[in-house]
Amino acid sequence: MGLLVCAVDIDDAKLAHAKKLGADLVFNAKKIDPAAELKRETGGWAHGVLITAPSLIAFEQGISMTRKRGTCVLVGLPPGEFPVPLFDVVANCITIRGSFVGTREDMAETLDFAARGKVKADIELQPLADINEIFERLQHGDVPSRVVLDFSSAAARSTSSKVVEDAVPALR
Repeated sequence: MGLLVCAVDIDDAKLAHAKKLGADLVFNAKKIDPAAELKRETGGWAHGVLITAPSLIAFEQGISMTRKRGTCVLVGLPPGEFPVPLFDVVANCITIRGSFVGTREDMAETLDFAARGKVKADIELQPLADINEIFERLQHGDVPSRVVLDFSSAAARSTSSKVVEDAVPALR
């Protein structure tokens, strides 16, 4: 959509995956200060920051990467309380939004983006029988994006794919 996309993580493999999916810049927060590096690379901070990691450190870094009049969206739910740096938020007119679940309108917009090829759905299809191995991989951070459990046979799968393809244009 013409945006400069930056990804921050502490795992080089996940950063390589983000780069493969189209991130313009990637920063390993264990090795460098991502806010300082973002400023150096772009000449400023981000207009929008989306924090999906359930980590207080990620929340702090996200707000520190948000530019004046920018928006920081908190999606992950870390344990405990999050002390917001009030002076910085107020002085820089930063908007902080929380997002727990999307609306039907959000879903329709997301499906429309996908139908127009604007987003890449990076999934790994696995049979339900592999659920224990999948949980093990999730616990060790060995899942680069999303695993979708396949509850169907091959014949049913091709039918359900067709239903999804037919449904997406109806959302426009």
